[in-house]
Amino acid sequence: MQIPPALTEAQTAAQFAQALAAFASQAAHAHGVRVWGVADGRLSELACEGRGLALSDGALAARAMSGGAPLEEGMLSCLPFGGGVLELVGANPAGVQALSGLSPLLGLALEGVQARAARRGRGRVAETVEQLVRRLGGSLNLAEVLTATAESAALALGFGRAFVGLFSELGGDSARTGEVFTYGFDGPFTGGIRLGPVSFGRLVDRGEVMLFDRARDADSPLAAGLAELNPQVAVLAPLRARGRPLGVLYVDSAAAGARVTEDDTWLVLSLAEQASLAIDNARLYGLETRKREAAEALREAGAALSGSLHLADTLSRGLERASDLFGADAAAVYELQAGGRTLVIRSAVGLPSEYVLRARGKVGAGVTGSAVARRERVEARDIAAARLGGGSRYTRELLAQGRYPYRGVLALPLTTRAGTFGALTLYWHEALPLDAEDLALTEVYGAQLSLAIENARLYEEELRREREAAVLLNVGRLLGEDQSDAALAEAARLCTLALNAGRGLIALLGEGGRVARCATFNLHPPTPDELAALKAQLGRGPRPLTRRHTLPVAGSALIVPLRADGLGEAVLGEAGAEGGLLGFLYADDPATEAPGDRVLALARSVADQMALTLTRERLLAALAREEARYRQLAEGAHDLILSTDPQGRVTYANPAAARLLAPHTGPLVGAALSGLASPATQNALHAAWDAAHTLPAGGRTEIMVGPYRLEVRLSAVRTGGELSGVLVVARDLSELQTLAEEITRRGQALEAAASRTLELRTYLTLFTQAQEEERRRISRELHDDTAQVLTASTRRVARLARDLAGEQRTRADDILHDLNAALDSVRRFARNLRPSVLDDLGLLPALEWLATQAQTGTRLEVSGQERRLPPALELTVFRLVQEALNNVDKHAGAQSAAIRVSFSGAGVQVSVQDDGVGFTPEQAESRAQAGHLGLIGLRERVALAGGTLDVESAPGGRGTTLTFTLPG
Repeated sequence: MQIPPALTEAQTAAQFAQALAAFASQAAHAHGVRVWGVADGRLSELACEGRGLALSDGALAARAMSGGAPLEEGMLSCLPFGGGVLELVGANPAGVQALSGLSPLLGLALEGVQARAARRGRGRVAETVEQLVRRLGGSLNLAEVLTATAESAALALGFGRAFVGLFSELGGDSARTGEVFTYGFDGPFTGGIRLGPVSFGRLVDRGEVMLFDRARDADSPLAAGLAELNPQVAVLAPLRARGRPLGVLYVDSAAAGARVTEDDTWLVLSLAEQASLAIDNARLYGLETRKREAAEALREAGAALSGSLHLADTLSRGLERASDLFGADAAAVYELQAGGRTLVIRSAVGLPSEYVLRARGKVGAGVTGSAVARRERVEARDIAAARLGGGSRYTRELLAQGRYPYRGVLALPLTTRAGTFGALTLYWHEALPLDAEDLALTEVYGAQLSLAIENARLYEEELRREREAAVLLNVGRLLGEDQSDAALAEAARLCTLALNAGRGLIALLGEGGRVARCATFNLHPPTPDELAALKAQLGRGPRPLTRRHTLPVAGSALIVPLRADGLGEAVLGEAGAEGGLLGFLYADDPATEAPGDRVLALARSVADQMALTLTRERLLAALAREEARYRQLAEGAHDLILSTDPQGRVTYANPAAARLLAPHTGPLVGAALSGLASPATQNALHAAWDAAHTLPAGGRTEIMVGPYRLEVRLSAVRTGGELSGVLVVARDLSELQTLAEEITRRGQALEAAASRTLELRTYLTLFTQAQEEERRRISRELHDDTAQVLTASTRRVARLARDLAGEQRTRADDILHDLNAALDSVRRFARNLRPSVLDDLGLLPALEWLATQAQTGTRLEVSGQERRLPPALELTVFRLVQEALNNVDKHAGAQSAAIRVSFSGAGVQVSVQDDGVGFTPEQAESRAQAGHLGLIGLRERVALAGGTLDVESAPGGRGTTLTFTLPG
C-alpha cells in the first residue's frame, strides 16, 4: 500500500489531516476515522471522517501517543505516527495492519507539510506584524492603534472589512463589544457584537481563533450574532494582554467564494497579539493620562470649592465644576430636611424652574433617594429602563407620561461628620456616558464636595454663633443697664433682625398674667385682644405659628416664652403670677415658609438670655427689698441683734442692742463679743461660740452684761462653704420675766371671767328650764282646772238658758257667750305657755301649729330626712321660731313669712324669713338700748343650745332672714 499524492501535496496540517482521514477510512473499511495532532504540547483533533466517533474521548489516542505503539480497545484502534495519531472505529484488522506499516511514511509526510507551512506562514506573519509595528511607531494613541490594527488585518488577508471591538460588558459566560474602530465599512457600525457562551469560551477563556463560513455556519449562534454584518467568511481573534481580555479583532469578507486558510488564522492571531500589546500600552497610557487629568481637574475643583466658605457659593461652584468635569446637562444638590425623610433641591444648574420647585425627593425612592438611603453611589444609564422610579410624585408622573427630560442619572451621597447633608445628582439627556473610571472619579468628587460643604457649614455655624453671641451680649447688656421702654424697643429690634424676621415685639406680663408693657419693631402696637391671642399660643419653648395665629399681614411667625422657671411670685414680684412666665417674644415675616430649627434654637437662646437678664434685675431689686425689709425688722426688733466677723468683732448692732448695752459697755461696733460678757459668764459665751461653728443648731447660753441677764443664741453665717461671720440674737430675760408675770395675771383674770360666764350660762340654763317647767305647770292647771270649771259653768248656763224666755233668755245667752270667750282665751293662753302638740306629736306639727297661729301669713317648708330630735332641742327650736314669729308680727310689717327646716346628719337648720321692712345693724342696736331684747334673747338661747344664729336684713322691703343652726 502506498501513500496517496494528496497527502504529500497538502499545504497545511489541516489539509493533510483531512486527506489522511479520507484515505484511512477507505483503506481500512472503517466506520469512522479521527486524526489527532500535537499542538502547544497537547493532543487536539485535526480532522474527522465517518460515524461512530462518539466512542472516542481521546484517552486511547493519548496513551498510544505516549507509548509510541499501536493500541486496540473494543472497536477502537490507534496508530501513532510522527507528530500525530490515527484513530479508527470499526476498522478491518487487515486494513489496520496495512496502515500500521505506513506509519513512518505518514510521520515524514506530516513533518514536510508542517515545515512548508511554517516557512510560508512565518514569513507572511512576520512581514505583516513588522508593517503594523512600523506604522504604529510606538504610538500611545488608542484610537490610532485600533484603527491601524483593523486596517492592517483587512489588507493582510485581502478582505474588505475589519474592526477592533473593545469589551464593554464582560462577565459570567458572555461578553459584548462596545467601543468599535472600523475599516472598510460603508456606513457607521456601532452595534458591536455579542459573544455567547460557546464563542466566549473559545475566544476569551481559551484564546482560540474562530472561523465563520456562511455555508457551514449559517444556523449557528455565531451567525445570529453577526447578522448585522452579514459576512461570507469571517475571522475573530481574541485581544488579550497580561491575562486580561480586552476585546476582539474581527476580519470578514462579503465576497462570494472567499475562503480563510490556516495561514490567515495564524496571521490574524499574530496581529491580534501584537495589537493587544499596543492597545494595552495605549490604554495604560490613556488611563495614566486620564488619571493625571482627573487629578488635575480634581485639584482645580478642590481649589475652586475651597475658595469660598459660604454654603450657597460652595454649592453653586460645586455644581458648575461637576457639570464641566462629567459633561452633565444639568446638576442639582438635594438637601435632607428635618425628620430625615424628604429631600429638596437646595441649588441647581440647568434644571427647569418647574422641576426645581416641584421635585421633592423621598429617602429610599428614586436614584437620589436611594443614594441617600444606601450612602453610596447610585446610577441609572437609562432611567426608564432601570425601573428605579421617581423620588417624588412629580417625577413619577413625568416618567409615566414619557416626558421625563433626562435619560442618564447619577446620584452621589453628600456625607459630613454631622450626618448626611443630601446628595449631588447629575443629569444627561442621553444615556449615562461614564465608564468605571469616570464613576470612580465622581465618587472622589462627591467626597470633595462633601468636605467643602462641611467646611462651609462649620464656617457659617461659627459665624452664626458669633452673631448669636453678639446678639445675646447686646441684649443682655442693654436690658441689664436699662429696662425702660426705649431699651425694650431696641431689644425688640435686635432680636427681630437676629431672627431674620421683618417685624417683632417683646411683651412683659404684669399682675393677673396680663400684658403690662409691649415694645415693637416695624409693627403697630397690637390690641389687648391680639396680645391675649398671642399669649394663648405659648408653649414650653419656641414654636412656629401658622398664618391663622399670626398678627395681620404676616405669612409665618414664631413665638417663644420668656420664663424664669423655679422662681416664685415672691421673688419675681408682679411677673411671677404664672409659674415664672415673664412675657414672650414674637417675630413674623410676610413669607409663608416656617422658621427652621436653627431660627427656633436662636429664638430659644435669645429668650433665655432676656429672661436671665430680666430675672437677674428683678432678683437684685427683690434682694434690695428683702435687705431693706430685714434691716427694718432688725431695726424695729425688741430683741438684741448683733453680727460679728469670723474673729468675733462686732460689725453691726441694732438700736435695741445699742440702747440697752451701750450705756454699760460703750460703743458696740468694733468691740470684741467676748469682752461684753461679765467675767463669770465669758466661759459660757466661749462654749456657745464653739458650738455655733460645729453644730447645725448653733450655740445657746445665758450671760450677764452689766445689770442685764441675757439669753444668747449664736449661729454661724457661711458663704460658699466658708465662715463669713456669726449672728448673735439676745433677749433680756428680766423683761421676759415681767412679761411672763403679766401674762399669768391676765390669764388668771381671764380664767375667772370664763368661770363667771360659765356660772351665768349655767344659771340661765337652769332658769330657762325652771321657766319652762313653770309654764308647763301653769298650762296644765289652766287646762285641767280653770278650763274645766269654765266648761262646767258654760254647760250649766246653757241648760239654764233653755229654761228661760224673753229678756232673761237674752241675758243668759250673753253670759254664755262671755263664758265661751273666756274658755277660748284660757285654752289659747295654756297652749301658748306649753302647747301639748309639741309633747304629743313633735316639732314639725308644733311648728305647723305656730304658723297657723301667727298674724302674718306663714308657711312651713321641710327638707332632709325627717326625724324626732331630743326633747330639749325640740323645745329650743319651738321657742326660737315662736319668738321670731312674734317679732315678725310686731315689727316687720310683712305680708308673708316662711319657716324652713332642714335636717342633716350633723343637726338641724331652721330659718324664719319675711318680706317686711327689714332693719340695719344700727337700728337693731338702738332697739336693744330701748329695751327690745328679742334678737339678743334669741342669740343667747341659740348659744345655750350650742348653735349659731345668722341674721340677714336690709331696709327697703328686702325683709329679714334669721337662720338657727343647732347640733343634734
